[in-house]
This record gives sequence, C-alpha cells and structure tokens, in this order.
Amino acid sequence: MASSSTRKYCANANSCKQTAAALCEGCSQALCTKHFIDHRRLLSEEMDVIISEYNQFQNTFNEQRTNFDLHPIIKKINEWEKESIDKIQQKAQELRQELLQQTTIHFEELSKKLQHLSEQLKEGREHDSFVETDLCDWKKVLGDLTVNLISPSTFCISEDDGIPLVQNVFVHSIETNEVFERVFDNNVRVEENGLVAIHGTTIAYTEIRGKNEYTSGHHKLRLCIERSSNTWIFLGINSKSTPLQNLSYSSESTYGWASNNYLWLDGQPHSNPSTSRIEMKMNDVIILIFDCSNREISMINERTNARFDIIVNINQCPFPWQLHVILYEANSRVRILPNSS
Repeated sequence: MASSSTRKYCANANSCKQTAAALCEGCSQALCTKHFIDHRRLLSEEMDVIISEYNQFQNTFNEQRTNFDLHPIIKKINEWEKESIDKIQQKAQELRQELLQQTTIHFEELSKKLQHLSEQLKEGREHDSFVETDLCDWKKVLGDLTVNLISPSTFCISEDDGIPLVQNVFVHSIETNEVFERVFDNNVRVEENGLVAIHGTTIAYTEIRGKNEYTSGHHKLRLCIERSSNTWIFLGINSKSTPLQNLSYSSESTYGWASNNYLWLDGQPHSNPSTSRIEMKMNDVIILIFDCSNREISMINERTNARFDIIVNINQCPFPWQLHVILYEANSRVRILPNSS
C-alpha cells in the first residue's frame, strides 16, 4: 500500500480526495476510477460529435461530387448565361425592328417605281404607242426592280469591334493554400505556418520556394512586401526540377521580376521595356498570376496598378512551376496573403 507521501490523488477540478487509479495519456491527468470513467465518457461524446460532423461533410462531399449542378459556381455560370441570352435576344429584337422599318421604306420606294412602270405599260398597251426602245427601257426597269427586291445585298449586318455585347468570362482556380516550404540556407527562416519568409541580419541572396506545383490552369497569388529597404527582391517562378541554389536568379529556368526594374528570362536580366517601373516597395501588395494554359506569368502592383507579362519558354522552365522568391536585403520580409474575393 502506497504511503501518504507517495500517493497520488485524483486531479479532478472538484477537489476529489480519492486516490488516483489511472493516468490519461492524452492530458497526463491522474484520476480516480469514478472520474476516469467520467473523463472517458466526455472524450467519447466529443468523439461522437467529430464523427457526426465527418459524416455530414462526407454526405455533402458525395452530393457535390456526384451532382455537378450543386457546385456554387454553377449558379454564377447560369446567371451569366441567362443575362447573356437576354442581352442577345433583346439585341436581336432591336435588329428585327430596325430591319422592319428599313424594309418598309424600301418596299414603299419599290412600290412607287412599280406603280410608275405599271402606268407606262398600261398607256403603251392602250394606245399601241410603244417601240423597241420602250420595250428595252421597261425590261431594264423591271430587271432593276427584281434585283432590288430579291438581292441579299440590299441589307447587311455589320459587326461592332468595340465593347462586346456579351462579356467573356473564364473559370480558373484560385489558390488559397500556397505556403513557403523550402529555403536554400539558414539566411531565411519561414514562420507562421509557411506564410511568412524573413531574411536574417546579413546581406545575401537566398532562394525560397513555394509548396504548390503549377502545371495547368490559371492561378493567382497575392504577396505583401512587409519589410524592405527597396534594394532588391525577386518574385517569379522556377521549375520544380531545378534544385535550390545560392544564386538561383541565374538559373536558366528562372522567370520573373526584380525590384530594381529588371525582368528575368532564362536566368538573364533584361531592361524593363514598359514605361511603368517594376516596384516592390515596403507594404506593396503584389499579385502574381500563373497562366499555365498560355505559358505566361504576370505581375501586378496593386498600389501602382502597373502590370507586366512574361511568356515562359517551356523548354527552359518545364512544368511543374513553383513560386520562386529571392530575398537579398537584411531583415527583408514577404508574406503570402489570402486572395481577395
């Protein structure tokens, strides 16, 4: 029998004086038999709640997986379809009305000419006063009337090259789970579950890669330059097959933009041909768009609204692509933001 000095008492919050009989491995509490049973009962109830929530999610998942019409984007597509059809039908009705008005005028003009010809033919027949030239003239007038009546070139439809009647739309995926996953060396540390990359106190080029792999579709990321001395930061892509390296900006698979107003293609810097500067100042929010289908990447600075596009040579930077960030400045800091709605 344990002595009073070594005996463990029940850790129940209600100051139970019973001797502890069991240890919970989860919360490391020593409990008496009664309270250990109560503890297991509470855990079992929590387990039941989790299983119930799981079953509910499983049912919703199966419904959406088997019934495509339940997808929330389908409603927006259906609305766009209806609005587009309504616009087209309204425009078609307007065109029919315009055609009706113009054909009415056209037929009135033909009717006047036809009436005049009728009077000439009637007078010629009654007085037997026509000759060969009259017959030729009447045949020509009748031919012209016939052509004007049946010719498809009398009216035509012209296309407007300006604002389209129906706005073109696209379906694309929006990444919400991108995180920084790999760094070349310990000059950079990744914090907040991969959302923030922070450079150390020394000045050195250090490569950071994202976790996601991009091989198809249209993807959008938002990054905030939380701290920078406005010296040099690089944002872009690299091929997953390219290993992390010290001077990764010189890799042939590197494509993107540097904050010193240069763009990088095939690991080589190129002067910015745009009149807008490539800027990544502190607190700037930068949008990166990876358009795998068109093999193009884009960068937009939300502060300046400046946009820059780069066509990617897939032979130099093969799929899958990965987010590629290079930090150089001491204490520089970049955060991955949630995408705006």
